[in-house]
Amino acid sequence: MDEVACEAVSERGVRRRLRPTGLLMVVVAGSLLLAACGTGGADASHSPSSVPRRTSTTGATSTSGGGSEATVLAAYRAGWSAYEAALASANAADPALAATMVDPLLQRVKANLYAYQRQGIVGRGPVVLYPKVVALSASTATVVDCTFSSSELVYAGTGKPVPPVTPPEHDGVRATLVLTAGSWKVSQQSVTEGKCAPGS
Repeated sequence: MDEVACEAVSERGVRRRLRPTGLLMVVVAGSLLLAACGTGGADASHSPSSVPRRTSTTGATSTSGGGSEATVLAAYRAGWSAYEAALASANAADPALAATMVDPLLQRVKANLYAYQRQGIVGRGPVVLYPKVVALSASTATVVDCTFSSSELVYAGTGKPVPPVTPPEHDGVRATLVLTAGSWKVSQQSVTEGKCAPGS
């Protein structure tokens, strides 16, 4: 397993019910390698934008040049929705990914989706978001979240979960968004498994 694959696990976290920590990893040689670095997934059938969320933004600092906190939160949710839709069919070419993410996150997401596609792995199950903007400037924003997810990776051919499977839980997410050509996009995202992010 290369270092980029393991690094990607900590960069974008969709709660997966799969151990150890992480959302995205490159699968290079079957399910044993999946377990070695961590896996993750979600399903487009239960989009983040379609479930209730707490979106308090008390304490965030903002400037008029960067847009509103509501706009940032909408962009954060759109990134999750794009990933869930792409993961449901392991489609790294989904244009919604580039519409909602930028590098380094975008390239890591695409690399992992290509790997999932080669292995016949897709994502299933909902992720509920509770995001909050904790910092906002003219071109950068920070969002923290305490997601709750019962999502998991499964083999597309059989619907069976990719082991090892763990129960649903809350995970802490810290995301950085940048203003690019007038649109907010997620550039980095890290996850703390089983523990909500400070301030979320």
